[in-house]
Amino acid sequence: MYLDGKPSSGKAPVQKVTSNSSLKNFYSASPDMGSRKIVSTRVMELLEKYRTGNFIYLSCAIMKGSEIIDSFWITDVIHFDDQQVDFEKSKFELYESWVEKQVEGRALEFGRKLNTITFQNLEELEKYEKNLSHLSYIITRNLVLKSTCKFHLLFLRSFGIFDFIVSEELKNELQKQILDKGIEFKPLELSDNEWYGPNGIRKLYYK
Repeated sequence: MYLDGKPSSGKAPVQKVTSNSSLKNFYSASPDMGSRKIVSTRVMELLEKYRTGNFIYLSCAIMKGSEIIDSFWITDVIHFDDQQVDFEKSKFELYESWVEKQVEGRALEFGRKLNTITFQNLEELEKYEKNLSHLSYIITRNLVLKSTCKFHLLFLRSFGIFDFIVSEELKNELQKQILDKGIEFKPLELSDNEWYGPNGIRKLYYK
């Protein structure tokens, strides 16, 4: 299901939790629900205090064992925040791939290259992506938000980042209220390699 900004209605399908651990405050939805997030009632109420209008929260029961638990909600994004990205400070790479050898219509060998690429604004990025072949794509290496962005909670569509983006203030509040079960906080300005890589700093904060 593509997050298209058109509000859904009703209830979401029951989501099954397979983990044996205690209930968390955040879950990822099943693949057929796209990149929607499932949150507890307490988290939903806190997020609504920090920002209203960019999500609709639909009732979403979860099943743990044979028990059905109704105190969860699934996000439906109706307003994306892609315009809040600072393109001058953000870094992108273009991964290009093409077929170099094929036999009877079946690709056997591919050519590949990776280059740094820049964009002036969101419209330029979206136009460029439309002209890429299905074998090529754009990678977001470092994403920086505009200094004028005042939102505490954001969700993006065009940058390959399908998680909540939260302010330091909201992050601290989630931790203070012990509502961070099931999530990790990664600094937005760090690339995935800087965070998860062999020498990444994630290990300083999470096991």
